[in-house]
Amino acid sequence: MPKVPFRNRNHTGWWVFCEVEQWVSNRQKNLSPTSRCLVWENMRLLRAKSREEAYRKAIKLGRAGNPSKTRGGEWRFSGISMLLPVYEKIEDGVEILWSDRGRLPVKKIKSLVKTKRQLPIFHDNDKA
Repeated sequence: MPKVPFRNRNHTGWWVFCEVEQWVSNRQKNLSPTSRCLVWENMRLLRAKSREEAYRKAIKLGRAGNPSKTRGGEWRFSGISMLLPVYEKIEDGVEILWSDRGRLPVKKIKSLVKTKRQLPIFHDNDKA
């Protein structure tokens, strides 16, 4: 059995995963590969001792609440899009995820940064 690379090992017991859910209308009887559905990707945390256990738990957690009936349709679990170890102890300011954006011009870097008012968490109107 090959050795697990450091980037795929976990020393904290915490893992972050993204579950993919799709909302299927009651009018959509048979879905084809070209059918269009509303999709949510939910980022969640779980505890597990290994990546195999983390994967099994992520699938189990994703399936647990689905299908979820709503007026006009249902949410269905589609699968997992990402599973990564959390490398640091969970506490204020811990790095959970990062993205390598490569080399960017300063103008592009500035466009990534949001003011407080631009952050969706501060948009309290009912319109999403």
